[in-house]
Amino acid sequence: MSLFKSKKQSFDTQYVEIPDTAFDENLKREIQKLESYAEELARSLQKKYSKEFEKKNRKNLKVYLERNIDGDEIEGISSDNAFEKEYRSVLAMEYDGFEDDEQYEDIDISLWYYFGGYRHGTGGLYKLAQDNLEIEMEEALKELLERFQK
Repeated sequence: MSLFKSKKQSFDTQYVEIPDTAFDENLKREIQKLESYAEELARSLQKKYSKEFEKKNRKNLKVYLERNIDGDEIEGISSDNAFEKEYRSVLAMEYDGFEDDEQYEDIDISLWYYFGGYRHGTGGLYKLAQDNLEIEMEEALKELLERFQK
């Protein structure tokens, strides 16, 4: 998956880099809070846009929070694993046949990613307000729906 980047925002304004020396329980709570909000938002957006996608002959829209470590989706992974190197959480979407759809463009927004070096690493945390996360994902879904018309 690729990072969905709003035309209005850059990485520097959307994310804050955090050195692993600053990882603590407060940061973990912030990650958990963001991921929890993203899960609620995903359910809401899926419900709101499922019928619109079906009208465009794209069935079974799924908007969800995906967690992985080094790209591997591991059963039972949670925000408790947030400080494991290569842990990533993203707000993502897909629908039946999306991989074969010429109109498809990866739509996902990275929430937290801990990329590590040999000894030390850095985390990238989505820093915009939760309202911005909703707006950004909703704009991406609308843009995708518009592309289905073409």
